[in-house]
Amino acid sequence: VLTETERVVRNGFLQSELDREKLGSQQYLDQALLEKDKSPSGPLADELVRHVVSDEPVPGIVYEQAMSARFLPEISLAEINALAKTWLPPQNRVVAVSAPARPGLALPTQTVLAGVIDTVNRATIPAYVDRTRSKPLLASAPTPGRVVRETTRQAIGITEWQLSNGAKVLLKPTTFKEDEILFRATSPGGTSQAADQDLVPAQTAEQVIPDGGLGDFSTLELDRVLAGKQVGVRADIGESDEGLSGGARRADVETMFQLIHLTFTAPRADAVQFEATKSRLKPMLSNQQVRPEVVFRQTLTAALTQNHLRARPLTPATVDQMNLQRSMAFYQNRFADASDFTFVFVGSFDLATMKPLVERYLASLPALRRTEAPVDRGIRPPDGPVTREVVSGVEPRSRVAIVFNGTFDNTPTERLHIKVMSEMLAGFLQGTLREDMGGTYGVSVEPRFSKQPVSEYRVSIDFVCDPARADALTAAAWDVIRNFRERGPAPDQMVNERMSFERQQESGLFQENRDLLNELVLKVENGEDLAEVFDPKPVHDTLTRESLRLAAQRYLNLQRYVQVTLKPEPARP
Repeated sequence: VLTETERVVRNGFLQSELDREKLGSQQYLDQALLEKDKSPSGPLADELVRHVVSDEPVPGIVYEQAMSARFLPEISLAEINALAKTWLPPQNRVVAVSAPARPGLALPTQTVLAGVIDTVNRATIPAYVDRTRSKPLLASAPTPGRVVRETTRQAIGITEWQLSNGAKVLLKPTTFKEDEILFRATSPGGTSQAADQDLVPAQTAEQVIPDGGLGDFSTLELDRVLAGKQVGVRADIGESDEGLSGGARRADVETMFQLIHLTFTAPRADAVQFEATKSRLKPMLSNQQVRPEVVFRQTLTAALTQNHLRARPLTPATVDQMNLQRSMAFYQNRFADASDFTFVFVGSFDLATMKPLVERYLASLPALRRTEAPVDRGIRPPDGPVTREVVSGVEPRSRVAIVFNGTFDNTPTERLHIKVMSEMLAGFLQGTLREDMGGTYGVSVEPRFSKQPVSEYRVSIDFVCDPARADALTAAAWDVIRNFRERGPAPDQMVNERMSFERQQESGLFQENRDLLNELVLKVENGEDLAEVFDPKPVHDTLTRESLRLAAQRYLNLQRYVQVTLKPEPARP
């Protein structure tokens, strides 16, 4: 760090670096100006709060964009480099070292740290060389495939294209934003396809392979090539599926498609970056083992999965099982077959622009015509109640988690019932534990559910409290749960739920592209009718006090739960 700081002080930045920074800064404001009439309220409210609290000016995006366009071009490299010398002086420097209190851990002394500073000060540090290459992302454009079938669902405004390589594309133009295109791609399989001996390379593939860059470009080179563009694509590999996600503005949409193509066909293994990742992971994971919150989460996960091999977290010991070549082989296998992928695009686009891009960059992806499904590796929750207590840390802070689990009929109706039931239970728990007893700042109740490889659910109740009150608050939480199971929601909760749904219907079901995209992908993954996304009323009409009471009895099963309590270590004399 000191070497790079000193390199800037002595040699300054380069004009190419400043040009990229100027371009990105101005384009960010240009985009904000374009979306000014569709900006979310939250950031605007935050800006007004800062105006009141810290006297931050609020000129508005129109003025800010114009001011930047006026003055940004005049900022010179000499001015930036002069600032570097005044902002990074050798005096008034503080070096702080933070480390876990662990036996055998040797910390650097003040003398050692001072020696590091002196070594850097006396070192010969050459000027930075910008090796950005001006070459296209793709050396040559791929040979296009074709859209072999088009299905238009005019009632919901969605067009489906079946591609010549077997892939599906769903397109939903929207007007939520003036210039935003988002996408997700999904395919069944995931790390469940990996054998046990390849599990660690498979689970770390989504991190170590993208860290290497794409094609001929390292991650650093790729960032520079994409400077000034608002575009991003990222691969992900979960337990039961793999996919991509990302987005772009209209001007950069072809770049987005090129990145998608490269992510499938030209992942890049970087041995230097891989070793750096491993060297970072080991101390980080080692330090985590003494953090109470980490120990608590790991204990909870182990109890919920009966300590299944494939649900265990990465540890300093298993870092040694990471293998770049095997990660690359697994990654390439997961993205070798586009025929079972479904791509979902949402945003401010027109079909005429998208079609040639889809045919060139998606229909040309490799296809093996595999038929895959997630492999059931036998990860199951315990059949009966499990209670654990974790004693860790010295901070006077406890945390309690109660997680109900079981099999689940994963339908739109049941998903809605478990969500609304959880929200209403959270209201009761909040009223008792926080408002009546003053024992916690808040209680969360989070439902989760899956369909592959097995259909199951979890309802997680979580709160933080004073260790001296943990037992009493836990007992009170159980009283609320039992009472809710018996009586169901209160009448006013049902009234509020109906009013909230009606307001949502009046203002529009979706206000953001991302929310709509998530709902469409959920339907795709579950094999359900997309029309239900745009007409939730029939499902919502099934909600009654009685149906939610019965849902509480199904999903708050007193015979199937895991409870874990974190308590601090006793004070030492």
